[in-house]
Amino acid sequence: MEKIQEKFSLFLQVLILTLIILDGFLILISIFLPLKHATFSNIILFDLVTSIILAIGYITRLKFGIINWNVLIVSIPFYFIGVYALGLEPTSLILKPLNLLRVFGLFFAVKELASSVNEFVKKSRLTYGLSLFISSLLLFTILFFLEESPVNPAVNTYEDSLWYVLQTLTTVGYGDIIPVTVLGRLTGVMVMLSAIVATSLITASATSTLIEKFREEQDDPRREGIS
Repeated sequence: MEKIQEKFSLFLQVLILTLIILDGFLILISIFLPLKHATFSNIILFDLVTSIILAIGYITRLKFGIINWNVLIVSIPFYFIGVYALGLEPTSLILKPLNLLRVFGLFFAVKELASSVNEFVKKSRLTYGLSLFISSLLLFTILFFLEESPVNPAVNTYEDSLWYVLQTLTTVGYGDIIPVTVLGRLTGVMVMLSAIVATSLITASATSTLIEKFREEQDDPRREGIS
């Protein structure tokens, strides 16, 4: 029973960590990059959900007498309050510094949560492949947009760049967006290489984990007693 609770708690921590990282990234690109109105609306809703989850965590900590001002700051959905409650534009100069402050708060929240799941990270080699995949997605979408948007008619918004990098990383390659600049093509090559490395790491890690699990079951003394 205790093992199940530990695994469930670890699962929740990893899930919250993922939400925080994604929320921080979405807020960051919404501050500096042009996005469609529908994308802004989705970011606001996602940010609200993440804020509610963090607020619940903050209230839970208060019950144990733990006060964390950083968690309190990142629990405030500035976008939702500013846009839907005060009627401000998402690109308002008031909201930008507030959300930038929230990004810094989320960064420290990630550091705190990452330390608590450090044991899981060490045991699961799968995280290396996933980390490379996510890092490549976040980095190369921004680079590709900055390089291609001024001259490529197929890359008008950040979403176009995200679509290109995502289909290249997953080796789908529809070919509806093609880089036209030298730096854009170089970024495409780096994305392709990252996809190969990430896929290899994920496959090797999954195989290694399954083999270790099989060996543990074979070495289990209870199994020998049954046989």
